[in-house]
Amino acid sequence: MRIQGAKKIHYDSGPNMIPLVDIVMVILLFLMMTGTFGAAEHFLISDVPVQVKGAGAMPTPSLGVPTEFSIKLSQEGRYYIAKAGHFASVKNTDSAKAYAQLRGDLAAQLQNFIAAGIKADDIRVIISPTSSVNLENLLTVMEAAQDAGFRKIGFGVNQ
Repeated sequence: MRIQGAKKIHYDSGPNMIPLVDIVMVILLFLMMTGTFGAAEHFLISDVPVQVKGAGAMPTPSLGVPTEFSIKLSQEGRYYIAKAGHFASVKNTDSAKAYAQLRGDLAAQLQNFIAAGIKADDIRVIISPTSSVNLENLLTVMEAAQDAGFRKIGFGVNQ
């Protein structure tokens, strides 16, 4: 005895929805690729002036010219060396002693900047470590600069 119900075509399953889903997905992709989003219309605001060599106008006096100096950080064996311009140079194996010395030198330099009429917000400190510097030593220098009173601290590349 054979079962006849398995070979019969059942039309009560409804229309085929696969082509409809394919077309809706293509339309959705098209709208996503060509549409704009509200967040894309907002831009990040920066106080960094555009610096082009040999072009441009003088900055307005109300903005002030930012003062920038760098701290070069390197490591030789157990010693790590931090050089901040011509006013601070630390070479030590003990991070606590190096921190105290560097913090004192940077705080004195900040006072010299303020005495010269430069605002603390206009001073940028760029820490440039070499590839051999440990993260602990890098953080020691960053904390010394923060505790000395500098507010704008960034990282650069030391070549």
